[in-house]
Amino acid sequence: MRDRTLNAATLMTARPRGEEWRRRLIEHPRAITVLHFLMRHSPFGEVFDGVKTHVPAVTLTYDDGPNPPHTQAVLDVLNRHGVRATFFMIGRNIASHPDAAREVVARGHAAGNHSYWHSPLVLRTPSFVRAQIAATDALLRSLGANGEIHFRSPYGRHLFAVAFVLARQKRKSILGHVGGDDWMTQDPDCIAQRVVARVTPGAIILLHDGGGPRDGTAVATGLIIEQLRRRGYAFVSIDELLALDRTHAGPHTR
Repeated sequence: MRDRTLNAATLMTARPRGEEWRRRLIEHPRAITVLHFLMRHSPFGEVFDGVKTHVPAVTLTYDDGPNPPHTQAVLDVLNRHGVRATFFMIGRNIASHPDAAREVVARGHAAGNHSYWHSPLVLRTPSFVRAQIAATDALLRSLGANGEIHFRSPYGRHLFAVAFVLARQKRKSILGHVGGDDWMTQDPDCIAQRVVARVTPGAIILLHDGGGPRDGTAVATGLIIEQLRRRGYAFVSIDELLALDRTHAGPHTR
């Protein structure tokens, strides 16, 4: 199957080819350095891993869901603290767990697009990228997602095809430079400590509700909110955070 023939129907059954060697490529230390440089110097598109602001405000984002019951556990913590977040969801997980995805939207959180298969988008064609985005967009819209749907590349890395497609669609690429490494540990104190130690005004915090058991992430979410609020930080939506950007200079990352 060629990339140009991919559409929403085939994505439901056909896992992308070449996934393993692409994953090995993007995990190579030298490749990470090169990819980060190219992403920050793309001639088109808007890429954000934070915004430049003096306002003590941050936003919470979660990747790889929906993932019952862990997505609901994170939602319960956010609801308890009155915080809105963005959930960058994988299309195939939405198809498998539509009720959990619908609950994210129903509770007033932003639904983000994290591709359909979570396959690395390095060295892919624009048609492949468009198909991955379109299939996931369609699922999110069917569940009630309104307004702009932001996109985050799998593994936070991509080359020019993603930037090109998003630029043509007038969409932003949302990364995140403050993570708790909760894909490595589910110790809530450790996750919270890593996030709090790295936060600066305008930070996009990256956590995971999917990819495995996330009980520690749910607990850490509450700790992060409590500790940062004591330091004077406010938790805002991704769109509210982007509106605080002082540069207004187009494509950039922080």
